Amino acid sequence: MGYEYLIVSFASALAGIGTGLVGLSAATAMVPLLIVLCPTFAGEHGAFMATAIALASDILGSAATSFVYAKNKKIDLKHGWVLLTCIIAMCTVGSVAAYFTHQTVLGSFSLFLCMAIGIRFLVKPESKERLAKDGTVKLSIKEIAVSLFFGLTIGFGTGFFGSGGGMMMLIVFTAMLGYDRRTAVGTSTFIMTFTALIASISHVMMEPAILFECWNYLLLSIVIATFFSLVSAQFANKVSNKAVGYVTGVILLVLGLLMTIINNLDKIKAML
Repeated sequence: MGYEYLIVSFASALAGIGTGLVGLSAATAMVPLLIVLCPTFAGEHGAFMATAIALASDILGSAATSFVYAKNKKIDLKHGWVLLTCIIAMCTVGSVAAYFTHQTVLGSFSLFLCMAIGIRFLVKPESKERLAKDGTVKLSIKEIAVSLFFGLTIGFGTGFFGSGGGMMMLIVFTAMLGYDRRTAVGTSTFIMTFTALIASISHVMMEPAILFECWNYLLLSIVIATFFSLVSAQFANKVSNKAVGYVTGVILLVLGLLMTIINNLDKIKAML
């Protein structure tokens, strides 16, 4: 259907902008939109395919974003390698579990979190720069504990839901590990490149029909999401922290509200 191409294009562009600005997982925006608005992705089988397509578009989108942030020296793996290892390890486990018990929409907690972070950036658009650490300084016990706990849970959640990983990593890096916003985005998108690759391969291996039934949507979403990720990442690294903070807040708040409306569409129709 022709209009489905427009929906996929819009969802991919929105996902790319979210990835480039705040390291948001492409599936956070794409999956609910595709499931609700595109008949091709209706039902449990369609939800699994929509997640696989979103994950595939996240690979190059996150890679392009992390490349831009790396050029601006905004990736810190010295203090994020534990989180990276745990997330990658649990991502495959989550993907396998998703095949049997996949949920078609984001949970209410993720939606609340999305809106809460958006409000936080609108109220406080600038974040303090992370103090430089000597490369020989080891991770503290607190940093290791935080990285282990959230690395395992985020990794499983990313593979299972196909979304939420970037948003959660942004919180962990900024609120718990002390990263500035740009370094948090750069580091999280670098990690997302690998998690998206692992999760998308796992999804395709368990459901090969994705490549034959939705190859057109797959290619379209990859191209559009990668382009908008690259453009938005360059924008985020050229303007002030305050400007990006406000843009980030608006995008996350609007996205959270939009996803909430979509998830409760039946209840809204019933009320009307």
